[in-house]
Amino acid sequence: MNELNMSSYIQTMQPGLMTHDKQESAGVFLLSSINDQEYVGLNGYRTDNLSSKKISRLVSRADHVPDGIKQASTKQVVIDETIKYFKNQVWKDLNPHLMDDTINDVVKLISVDPTIPDSKKKSLIEFHTSGDDPRFLAEAFLYAVNRPNKKVDDVVEYEDAPLLAEANYECPLCHKKLVDTVKNQAVKRYRITQIFPDDLDDEFTAMFSAACQAPSRLDVPENLIALDEECSDRYLLSPTVDEYKKLREIKDSISRNYAAKSAVNCVQLEDDIRTVLDALSQIRDASELVQLEYDALHIEEKFKPENFILKNETQLQVVTYYRYIEKVFSESDADFDIIASEIKVSSQKLEKAGMSQAEVMAQLSEWIRNKSGLGADGQLACNIVVSFFIQNCEVFHK
Repeated sequence: MNELNMSSYIQTMQPGLMTHDKQESAGVFLLSSINDQEYVGLNGYRTDNLSSKKISRLVSRADHVPDGIKQASTKQVVIDETIKYFKNQVWKDLNPHLMDDTINDVVKLISVDPTIPDSKKKSLIEFHTSGDDPRFLAEAFLYAVNRPNKKVDDVVEYEDAPLLAEANYECPLCHKKLVDTVKNQAVKRYRITQIFPDDLDDEFTAMFSAACQAPSRLDVPENLIALDEECSDRYLLSPTVDEYKKLREIKDSISRNYAAKSAVNCVQLEDDIRTVLDALSQIRDASELVQLEYDALHIEEKFKPENFILKNETQLQVVTYYRYIEKVFSESDADFDIIASEIKVSSQKLEKAGMSQAEVMAQLSEWIRNKSGLGADGQLACNIVVSFFIQNCEVFHK
């Protein structure tokens, strides 16, 4: 604890207070010097959420000081009233036996903080050396209010990789990127979040457990999910049963999908699939294509009604390329039955995981592209091959 911020200020003052010597009480007592002012309330700066959880998150440096309190602290009328509060309230609550220790600890906190400019250190400590310790504590508090409190951890941890991959590197709630790239470096934009939080009171623990039983341990992967920082903060600060159930359902869904994708990636795909993909990339003239008759399509029977656009796009690819791919297979040494079997097994794994038809097709296409070693330019050809196997009855049940 060698930085002056709201976390360190509360922790330094707490042992020296008499009636507010507990963490929550000390935090609320000190922040009320600003938050309870009439001016703050009338001008919309007041925060209604100085709960035990909020104070805990401030002390653990999981949160910044509320914006309203920070903004209000810059107004001269608020500064003057805060100084009066410290003289009339905080000073009187200091344990007379520990008063010198408390003040000395705040002086040390300022002195050892390498991030405070020397000029600011000097101006703050001057209040102490001149004998105006109540003003010293107030000025140090006002400075701490405006300093960064939340820990900034930009490092993407290796052990977080499975949870990030499970979420496909985007927040399942707001869909923001969980990892950003700044100057060719991966920068963390996520927080690994407990779905069943570990700091619920007895009443909420019972309510959450009734909705969906908590795991035996709260730090197991089944109870963890990667969320955008703001989504995580919003959930953990005041979680509801409905939010918990929603997050639990999302976790179950993305876990199933990720397990299915991982299982599919382990399925081998015959190298001969490259024969078809290469042939598709070499088409130069529409005369090479013999269209399939529309009355021969199975597509209508395969797609759900809500997937009308996807069905039409697939039909177009099948009508245009089916005969051509069929001819390539018949004229090549590729073992069509093995390839069809591999496609079918992979499709079934994805479908059983509860993926939508669009998700199944996208994942199959990506799997074929990866297994055949094609770059991004080969994605369309892989999409066409997936459409071929839908028509060929290897993908999707009727």
